[in-house]
Amino acid sequence: MQMHSSGSRIRRASAVLASLAMVAGGLVVTSAGVAGAASSSGSSCAAAQTPTSSELNSTTGITKNSVTVGNVSIISGPVPGLFQGAPNGVKAYFDYINSQGGVNGRKLYVKSFDDAFSGTQNQSESTQIGNTLFGAVGSFSLFDNYGCNVFANNPAIPDVSVTLDPGTNALPNVFSPEPLEQGAPLTGYKFLKNKYGSAIKHVGNLVSNTDTAIANWQGQEHAMQSLGYAFPYVQLVSPVQTDFTSNVIAMKNAGIKMVYMTDGDWQAYAALAKAMALQNFHPILFSAGPIYSQPSQFIKTAGGAQNVNGAWLIQGQSLYLGQDASKIPAVKTFNKWMAKANPGYSPDLYSLFGWASAQLFVQALKAAGPNPTRGKVLAQLKQVTSFSASNLLAPANPAKKLAPNCIMFAQIINGQYKRVAPTAGSGWDCSGVYYSVNGPQPKVNP
Repeated sequence: MQMHSSGSRIRRASAVLASLAMVAGGLVVTSAGVAGAASSSGSSCAAAQTPTSSELNSTTGITKNSVTVGNVSIISGPVPGLFQGAPNGVKAYFDYINSQGGVNGRKLYVKSFDDAFSGTQNQSESTQIGNTLFGAVGSFSLFDNYGCNVFANNPAIPDVSVTLDPGTNALPNVFSPEPLEQGAPLTGYKFLKNKYGSAIKHVGNLVSNTDTAIANWQGQEHAMQSLGYAFPYVQLVSPVQTDFTSNVIAMKNAGIKMVYMTDGDWQAYAALAKAMALQNFHPILFSAGPIYSQPSQFIKTAGGAQNVNGAWLIQGQSLYLGQDASKIPAVKTFNKWMAKANPGYSPDLYSLFGWASAQLFVQALKAAGPNPTRGKVLAQLKQVTSFSASNLLAPANPAKKLAPNCIMFAQIINGQYKRVAPTAGSGWDCSGVYYSVNGPQPKVNP
């Protein structure tokens, strides 16, 4: 994967999680989770092998008193600590379970590996996990396509992680709490269509000029076009761009009424919001992702709450930083144990993915009984057809690899994120389907 600065690497990472735009009177953020992410270049995945009886009966990494798994994430390199949240989230959930006595008398441990932005290192460390530990849990890396070969050639090793690589996602021993699919849930787009009518025919989009972003946009475009959206203005922009003045002027002159920004970290979104305010341009702007991970920084960098007040946040994750704690008990548990397990570390989306992956793994491990093997755990994972990490995430189908179609709505009010809907039931609006480049997927309801 060719990149030229730490900023571009941050945006490349954010690209699989987000896109932003602004609404008249505020921002609208819609989330496709990690949908549409493209693999980092460099290594294609081997075909999945058939596990042998001996491999399925393996108890590697298990003792009478413990179960130890591995996590391969980007920790060091050009952007230090980029995905540190992933192993931190796994550790926090394991500590939580260990406080209750573990699973069938066994304590749970995670060994953290750092691929340091290296595909070959990712593959080497994945091999170490396969040889010495029970499996992988909560890994998060732009280079998981290198590790894909390890799990393809060793099909009894469980990998319970959010993956960015289509080849890895397709493997029968890989299970994600947010399965990868190129597309987006339609519910948020339907909301915008119903609220803003003909504005959907005048949508502008800024697409970060990376393979990940372009693939992500292709999926989003399919989904939106299925509802009648049209895009008179689509522009590739540099992944390190921080000044969007020229784009804002061009869109304003073109009569754009809605703006969509595929990719970018919260800094890029803030820069776009600030440029729009400075040009007195107030279209409907919508996107997803990391702006919620750093809410105060986002608002400050955007020029203050006046530039983002009324912003809509429409995503497939709960308000996991605390605002949903009264509605979703798991939010309080998540933040409590993140603080206990990782003092001084601020939870983020990657720690949420690590936590959710660990919860999915533990669910299967418990169901595997007092004498678990790799094969027994895989068999249980294949039975999980609806999983939401206790409503921290929109429900997905890990067994069938179906992405979440449910979302929630929140709004920035006086500089604070407030849940708007749903306020009852499961906390998710599941009225729409997930629309992929291959067409609508079956719904995954709570």
